[in-house]
Amino acid sequence: MDSLSGLISRGTVALDRETRSSHVLEVEAYNSDQGSMRSSVRVIVYVEDVNDESPVFTQSQYNRLGLRETAGIGTSVVVVRATDPDTGDGGAVAYALVSGSDRKFEVDMSTGLVTTVDYLDYETKTSYLMNVSATDQSAPFHRGYCTVYVTLLNELDEAVAFLSAGYEISLRENIATGTEVVQVKAESADNLNQLTYRFDPDTSPAALALFKIDSITGRITVTGQLDREQGDSYTLTVVADDGGPKRDSTVVSITILDENDNSPEFDITSDLSVAIPEDTPIGQRVAVVLARDKDAGRNGLVNFTLITGNMQDVFKINTANNTYGEVYLNARLDREAVDRYLLKVRATDNGSPPRFTDVSLTVNIMDVNDNPPVMQSPRGYNVSVNENVGGGTAVLRVVATDRDIGPNAMLSYYITGGNQDLTFRIDRMTGEIVTRPSPPDREKQQQYTLTVTVEDDGTPTLSTLKATGDVKDIKESGIVFNWHRCNIYHKKLHSF
Repeated sequence: MDSLSGLISRGTVALDRETRSSHVLEVEAYNSDQGSMRSSVRVIVYVEDVNDESPVFTQSQYNRLGLRETAGIGTSVVVVRATDPDTGDGGAVAYALVSGSDRKFEVDMSTGLVTTVDYLDYETKTSYLMNVSATDQSAPFHRGYCTVYVTLLNELDEAVAFLSAGYEISLRENIATGTEVVQVKAESADNLNQLTYRFDPDTSPAALALFKIDSITGRITVTGQLDREQGDSYTLTVVADDGGPKRDSTVVSITILDENDNSPEFDITSDLSVAIPEDTPIGQRVAVVLARDKDAGRNGLVNFTLITGNMQDVFKINTANNTYGEVYLNARLDREAVDRYLLKVRATDNGSPPRFTDVSLTVNIMDVNDNPPVMQSPRGYNVSVNENVGGGTAVLRVVATDRDIGPNAMLSYYITGGNQDLTFRIDRMTGEIVTRPSPPDREKQQQYTLTVTVEDDGTPTLSTLKATGDVKDIKESGIVFNWHRCNIYHKKLHSF
C-alpha cells in the first residue's frame, strides 16, 4: 500500500483463488507525526477466478474386471469422475474417450458413465485399456486424463463346430467288433468346458446296435456283427456339446462293403422233379431252376452246372441272367433204356473263393407208344387136337410182349384170318385159342391157316402184330398147328 496515496496494489506473491478466494485488510490512517490520533477501515479484497486449473480425476485408473462378454448394448461399465477447482465454465468438465475403445464403449460427456455400444466377444478380444479425458469448458481448455481397464468374462456363447461337415466311411462286412471306424472332432472357441460327443436320439436303432461313440474322444467303433445283407449303409448323426446353447452336429455315412459270405440259395419255385415224354425233341427246355445269392457284385452272380447223373450228356444246362438255370434236352431219350435221371444241379457264385449249393433234379421219362408187341415164341408152335373134342377145348395160347408200359403195353388178341367157319375163337385178353362147340371136322377141312393180330392200347400210337400159322393136317388123333411164319407190322400215328 502506498502510505501517502493509500493505493493498495498486489504484492510479490501470486494470487490463487483456489487457495484463498478473498483477503481482509485492516487499513489505518494517522497523522504524519504518528500521534495518537488514528482511524482504521477494513478492506476486503475478493480474488476473481481465471481458468488456470486442469481437471483432475479421482483415480488415475478405473478398473472393471470380469465384464460378461454377453453383456448387451448399453450396459454400464464404470463411472469416471474428474473435478476442476475453477469456477464457472472453467470448472465445468466434459468427458471423452480418447483411445482404446475399439468402438465398443462410449462415455457420457456429462456424467462420466462408460457404457457398451456394441456386442463384446471374449474370443476376439479379452480386455480393453481405454484413455478418457476430462476437459474444462473455458479457454484455454485445460484437460486431464485417466485410464479405464476392462477385462471380459468368457462365457459359453460360441457355437461348437465340427472340423468336418460330414464323414464318409467304407467298412467290410464281418469286420471284428471293437474296430475303430472314425474319430470325429469338434472345437469351441470358448474352450471352457470339455466337449462331449453322443449320437443323436433320432439315429436309427439298427445303427445304434452296431456302433458306439466315446463321449470324450469322439472315436466311433464297431460293437455288433456287420452283415451287408442285413444293411448295406448306415447314417450316424453325432452331436458335440460343451454345455452351452450352441451345439453342433455332423453326419457319418457308413457303407458296408460286400464279402463272399453267402452261398447261392435255390428258390422254392425251382423245378425239383419233372416228367417229360420220351419223344421230347432235342433242344427243348425241360426244367428251370432259380437261385439267388445275397452277396453283391460278382459275389452275387450265379452260374449253373450239371455235376452228376447226366449220363451220356443227355441234358445240358444254360445260365440266364446269372439267376436262372435252364435245362435242355441234348440227346434222344429212350424210356425203355433209362426211365429216370437223377441230376445234381450246382449253383456257383463268382466270388473268390467261390461258394456253391447243390440241388437234386429228378427227370422222369414218360412212356410213348413207340414199341410194337413182340411174339414170345417166334419159331412156331406144335399142337394136336382130337377131331371130335368138345367145345372150349384149349388148342394154343399165343403170348406176346410190349416194352412199353401202361396202356401202351396192354395187349389185345384177335383171329383176323383163316377162321371163316368159326371153328376157333381166341380170348382177347389172354391170347388163348380154343375150339367152339362145333369141333373141327377133318372130312370138311383138313388144314387151317389162322392169322392172329395183337394190338396194344396206346394212344395216339397204334401198334399191330400179325402172326400167321398153318394147320397142315387134321387127323382123327388131333390137330397140328405149325406156326412157321411171324410177320410184324408197326404203325405209328403222330401226336398233336
